[in-house]
Amino acid sequence: MRWLAWVFTFVSVVTMADEARIREAITGINPMIQIKSVTAVVETPFFEVNLMSGERVYTDKSGLYFVAGDLYEIGTGGVKNLTEISRRVDRQVTLEDLDPSKLVVFSPVAEVAHRLLVFTDIDCGYCRRLHSEIDRLLENGVEIRYAAFPRAGVGSDSYDKYVSVYCAEDQRAAMTLAKAGETLEALTCDNPVSDQYQLGQKLGITGTPTLIFDNGEMQPGYLPWRDLLERMNQLGS
Repeated sequence: MRWLAWVFTFVSVVTMADEARIREAITGINPMIQIKSVTAVVETPFFEVNLMSGERVYTDKSGLYFVAGDLYEIGTGGVKNLTEISRRVDRQVTLEDLDPSKLVVFSPVAEVAHRLLVFTDIDCGYCRRLHSEIDRLLENGVEIRYAAFPRAGVGSDSYDKYVSVYCAEDQRAAMTLAKAGETLEALTCDNPVSDQYQLGQKLGITGTPTLIFDNGEMQPGYLPWRDLLERMNQLGS
């Protein structure tokens, strides 16, 4: 078995050498570029270089040629976006920082078939439209978990409204009233609104609603409840 251990060691050394070469090539372009990871893409000659900025580039082991953009695989099952799969994994890791006990949750009476995380803004028109269909989603076993993303930022009117919703005795009733355009009693308490907003920015969210499925897939914008339910059924999410 010594020869097998030697082969594993050799492969590891080659991979480390490739990674070092790639890192040197990229930082040689601009020393300010920060590399988060360099990962071999399985069964391809490519390496995925994940930058701290969230961007990804692809290169071969020489580190002399780079491609910026998504990497696709064509197989018998169709076209697969390998870059998006990596993004989903990153989102799931990032979302580990999200405390589920600090979300405003609408749960169905019956068994939960799907869970959907929604980064929302109280004053967003399409967020309100989505919320107006929430009963249909609940009837079909969808649990909606709201996280705060006041688009105007911390300290804005939308931010204050979300704080009032979170601090209300009945958060769900307050959310429904606020999204109907009703004026709520201004409340304050220890709240996660700023943290959730910053987490949304870390995820690359720029608008609302932004929907995140259990598999880490992210959908910017509104979907009608029937389309949304069909999408979740397809994903098994």
